Amino acid sequence: MLLNQTRNLTEEGVVQRLGEVGWRDSVFTKEMRGVALTIQLCFAPFPIKPPNIVMETNYKIIGGDGREYGPVTLDEIKSWIRDGRIGRQTQVSRSDMGTWLAASQYQEFQPEIGLVKATGAEVFGDELDAVGFWPRVAAFIVDAILLSLVLWVVWIPIAKIMGWPVQIQPPATTGTFKLEDFMPVIWLAAKQAIFSFILRMIYEVFMNGRFGATIGKLIIGAKIVRLDGSPLEYKYAFFRFLARLLNEFACHLPYLMVAFREDKRGLHDLIVGTRVIYKR
Repeated sequence: MLLNQTRNLTEEGVVQRLGEVGWRDSVFTKEMRGVALTIQLCFAPFPIKPPNIVMETNYKIIGGDGREYGPVTLDEIKSWIRDGRIGRQTQVSRSDMGTWLAASQYQEFQPEIGLVKATGAEVFGDELDAVGFWPRVAAFIVDAILLSLVLWVVWIPIAKIMGWPVQIQPPATTGTFKLEDFMPVIWLAAKQAIFSFILRMIYEVFMNGRFGATIGKLIIGAKIVRLDGSPLEYKYAFFRFLARLLNEFACHLPYLMVAFREDKRGLHDLIVGTRVIYKR
């Protein structure tokens, strides 16, 4: 009698549990109920409870290069905020929402996101007033003239100290071409080229990293920003300088992309994830 009551109670408990998860009649047949009942009787002192499965929330972001990164955890997101990879207006998607919002709208990003300095450049896409091809050419010419003047002002004392000729002089030849006659000229030209390269790198990386623009761009009222409108920073200024070398290796032809692209971005801008905009 007691065993039958136990079987009935246990069977009712199993059926009730199966019904709670929606398996009363749709999945389990009578035979499967019997198997479940047998398991329940064997482990009666230890009630079987379904495991609690907790899905971890993760996030995706749109980086400064326009690409999607993630999924990552909340701790990783906060680490990116501290590293400066995420700004207040960086677009973020949470796995349980499916929509993209600015990072500043997520309460769980506090206090890290609240410590990020807000800038007037925190705008996206077409809201940035891009600088066109010819104004950038004008800025390039100004910088080239300025660097040429600085090069000669600095080069003359250095050449005198090192005992180098200040200017490249054509070799004296005897009417026959000999490579050794041109070696002094080649070496002096190489020294000037190396010195000019180092000077230009220091100038561009410092000015773009510190002020977001060279003197030429400052004159036309332009500056360089990341795609999310955040400041360029020194490391991206250095990467942008290296990317510009690709334009020069290709005879400056990639610069024409600025003239034909709607967003006015050149090859070096696409590689590093930058834009040249007018200051507001």
